[in-house]
Amino acid sequence: MPHWSFGAPSHPTLSVRLAGYLNQWISKDRGFCHALAGHDDLEKLRALAGAATFYRVARTLPKRYDVGKGLRRYEPVRKIIGEQNAADFSGDALLPSIKKVRERISAEYGGREVLSLTTKFLWLRVRSPVIIYDSQVRRAVGTRLGDIDEYYSRWREKFKQYAQEIDAACDSLSSIRDYSIDPEVVSAEYIAETASQQWFKGRVLDVYLWHRGPDA
Repeated sequence: MPHWSFGAPSHPTLSVRLAGYLNQWISKDRGFCHALAGHDDLEKLRALAGAATFYRVARTLPKRYDVGKGLRRYEPVRKIIGEQNAADFSGDALLPSIKKVRERISAEYGGREVLSLTTKFLWLRVRSPVIIYDSQVRRAVGTRLGDIDEYYSRWREKFKQYAQEIDAACDSLSSIRDYSIDPEVVSAEYIAETASQQWFKGRVLDVYLWHRGPDA
């Protein structure tokens, strides 16, 4: 994987990499989040299907547990995720609430391990303070498989460690607008506003750790 660091871009290639999550947000996650925050159940199902494919977690939920029972694909997940609100994950309720959602989804799909999938779908539903549990990032922060408590603790340590560099990287994004996926539509003001959000900065760290691996 390519090696890159935070800070103001000094090379066009680095600029493109800094814009990587912005492009993912514009082309993928923004639409998923919008659909899951709406009131159209079919749009929510399409968003879940799109996110499951994009994040490569579709096989975690075998069709025999939804379509095989006469349900629409991801209908049990739509119902569970749709019941969640940001307030349910505030403060000390964060990890217990995530675990409860994971248990509910797992129970609907034959007791399968769904931790990564759960955090990805919850992030798309409420964003901050949910942190996505990712196997590649887990290796970067050096925690045991499935230990979300330690994962969150180590991830936060990394976020604190790189806070100033993350801020600098995000502040630079509006100046490299030409590298965005649709510079004719996305304004510099929109980029600056989006990149100032805590959830966006968290995803910048995710991308950084994903590329760096255990040496991060």
